Amino acid sequence: MLIFLLLYALLGLIVGSFLNVCIYRLPRGESIVFPRSHCPGCGQGIGALDNIPVLSYLWLRGKCRHCRKPISLQYPAVEILACAAFYLSAWKWQFAPPTYVNTLLLAVIIVLIFIDYQHQILPNVITLPGIIAGIVLCPFQADNLLRDSLSNGLASMVSSHNPDPFMPWTASILGAFIGGGTLYLVAFAYELVRKRQGLGMGDVKMMAMVGAFLGWRLALLTIFCGSFLGSIIGIFLVLFRGNNLQTKLAFGTFLGPGAALALFWGIPIIHWYTRY
Repeated sequence: MLIFLLLYALLGLIVGSFLNVCIYRLPRGESIVFPRSHCPGCGQGIGALDNIPVLSYLWLRGKCRHCRKPISLQYPAVEILACAAFYLSAWKWQFAPPTYVNTLLLAVIIVLIFIDYQHQILPNVITLPGIIAGIVLCPFQADNLLRDSLSNGLASMVSSHNPDPFMPWTASILGAFIGGGTLYLVAFAYELVRKRQGLGMGDVKMMAMVGAFLGWRLALLTIFCGSFLGSIIGIFLVLFRGNNLQTKLAFGTFLGPGAALALFWGIPIIHWYTRY
C-alpha cells in the first residue's frame, strides 16, 4: 500500500504543475492547453527538464534559465499542496471511489485559493462546473460525509420504500443550496445594513460547490472555519501590518483551507460538538 500511496502522491506533484497553469491562465482568459508552458517574464518556452515539479525549481534556484528573473514560490508550493492532497486522500479512503472524488475537490480548491488571493475573483468557469461535478459524483462520495448529512426522518420522506439510493443526490443538492444560500443571505444582510458589498457571488458559488461535494453540515463548518481563519489573519494585519478594519480580504482564500479541514476532520469535530 505504501508504494501505491507514494505513486499517487507523485501523480499529485504532476497534477500540481497543471494546476499552476490553471492559476496563471484562467483569470487572464487564456487557454490552459496552448501554448506550452513559458516564462512569464521573457516568454521563452520551458523545456522538459526545467518543468519537473519542485526539482526543477530547486535546480534552477528559483530563476528562469533564460532571463534569470525570479520564479514565484507559488509554483513549488502548489505542487507540494497537490502532492499532499493526493497522498492524504488515498491514505484516508484507501483508493476507494471517495479518494478520487475528494482529490478532484481538493485540486479545484487549490486553484480557487490562489486565484482569489491574487485576483480577488473566483471564476465561474471553475465554480459552476464544480457544483455540477459535486452533484454528479455524489453517489461515489464517502457515506459519512454526504449520506449521514440527512436525518432518518428526511431520508424517509425522500422515499419511504427504499430511501438509500436517493440519499446522496438529495444530500448533495441540499448541501449546495444551504452552502451557497447561507453565504448569499449573509451577503444580502451585510449589503442591506452597510449599503455596500461585503461578499462577492464567487464566494456563494464556491460554497455551493463545497456543499454539493460534502453536504450541508460540512459546508456550514467550512464557512465557520473560513470565517475564523479570516478573522485571525485580519486581526494580525491590523495589529502588525497597520491595515485598517476596512481592508478587503479574499474570503475564498480562507474558505479553501476551511473546506480541507472539514473534509478530513469535519465529522469528528461535528460529533464532538453535538455531544456537548
